[in-house]
Amino acid sequence: MNTIKFTPIDDMKKETNNVECYEIKEIELSGQKYKYYSNAQMSVYITKKCNASCWFCMNNYEKRFCNSKEIADEDYFKNLERVLDAFKDEKVPITITGGEPTKSKRLIKVMQLLHQKGFKSRTFATNGTGLLDRYEGKMVINYLLDNGIVNNINVSRMVTSDVENEKLMHIKQKNVALQKIFNYGKVNGMDMRLSCNLQKGGVDNLDEILKFIDFYEKRGINTVMFRELIPLQDYQYQKRMVKIEDIFKEIEKNKDFIFLRKMEGMYYTVKVYRYKEKLVKCYLEKRSEALKDVIREFVFYSDGNLDGGWNKENNIVLERR
Repeated sequence: MNTIKFTPIDDMKKETNNVECYEIKEIELSGQKYKYYSNAQMSVYITKKCNASCWFCMNNYEKRFCNSKEIADEDYFKNLERVLDAFKDEKVPITITGGEPTKSKRLIKVMQLLHQKGFKSRTFATNGTGLLDRYEGKMVINYLLDNGIVNNINVSRMVTSDVENEKLMHIKQKNVALQKIFNYGKVNGMDMRLSCNLQKGGVDNLDEILKFIDFYEKRGINTVMFRELIPLQDYQYQKRMVKIEDIFKEIEKNKDFIFLRKMEGMYYTVKVYRYKEKLVKCYLEKRSEALKDVIREFVFYSDGNLDGGWNKENNIVLERR
């Protein structure tokens, strides 16, 4: 996914996913061997249900997600454990996603199971509205900390205004709550990020990006990602989509952005800039027919099946039992 990422310039932590360090690996599942990208991750869908209703959500258009049917909790956890055991020697990083994972009672047990099996969570994707909810006397965000899920907690936010954000996401997500969540993360060493989808009617150019950055930096939120919408052949998407390459061109012409280096990965070209006290990484996705049979991401759906990719009707690599 084409992305622009702003982080503090003095943040010396290495990227969890270094685009220049990769290889093609192989894994055997159900008697069949599959090639996969060494930096591949596994997306674990906690649930299909979400308390938001974002017109731009890719789940509305992703065939496997739409066609998957949630199974009973007992069967869900039995199949998830089986999948994790199949990857016990690989320990691929996990992305916890949904629907909205913080609104599902499965979440706590999933986190505990990942922790028990020794898996690391690369990304926790949420709209943030359930992070301060309480479950058995503790906030959900406490459980993330307890189970080592402290890297790349991505909270979706489309615009700075509470009112306008509600129009785009159809949830009440207040800036005061966001600030409380991010303050908690900072105190406890959790890597908290805001994630914004570029779209017409929202953040749609470099000036708006910099205003967004400035607004949240004043509130102690220092890492923000801006993503291009998935390029679907859909009129609504085409009408409101913002081409991230146009913003890359704006950055190249802007004297406040100082070019530092270029990185070439298997799937991304990354240009790195300095902007004031920010490190800026511009990720541009590559397309390669030669890699079409290499799995970039494993996806565990809430129907209990493990797929080897997105938006394919029959791509199950480990079928539920």
